[in-house]
Amino acid sequence: MDQSYEFFLALHLYSLYASGFLMLFYLILTQGNFKTEFIFIRRIRLFLPIYYLFLALIIFTGCLLSAMKQFQINFNIWVMIFSWILIFALAIFHFICFKRARRFRKYATFRWISCLILPFEIFLL
Repeated sequence: MDQSYEFFLALHLYSLYASGFLMLFYLILTQGNFKTEFIFIRRIRLFLPIYYLFLALIIFTGCLLSAMKQFQINFNIWVMIFSWILIFALAIFHFICFKRARRFRKYATFRWISCLILPFEIFLL
């Protein structure tokens, strides 16, 4: 039991670090200059599944760790749950903004929103 707890704790921490790196990379990706819209859209659309996979891995390993501790929830765990829900809601909002920018071809507002949302997500992480 102790070995599996340590394994999932390490997996949880490393997925948090990877998510922080991916958020920073996503910020750089959205602020970069590309020659065409197609390249900009393609890179973001190829990147987003990896980003969402790590967000899902964080909640999955968090649930496993919580189950191993017999669902003893203290204030720190409530803060982590709340921050993950907020990060997930901001990711949904960001994706909706990306779809809207793609439809209307107004990428300047999407880049501006990305510049606001992604540093806040990194702060929450």
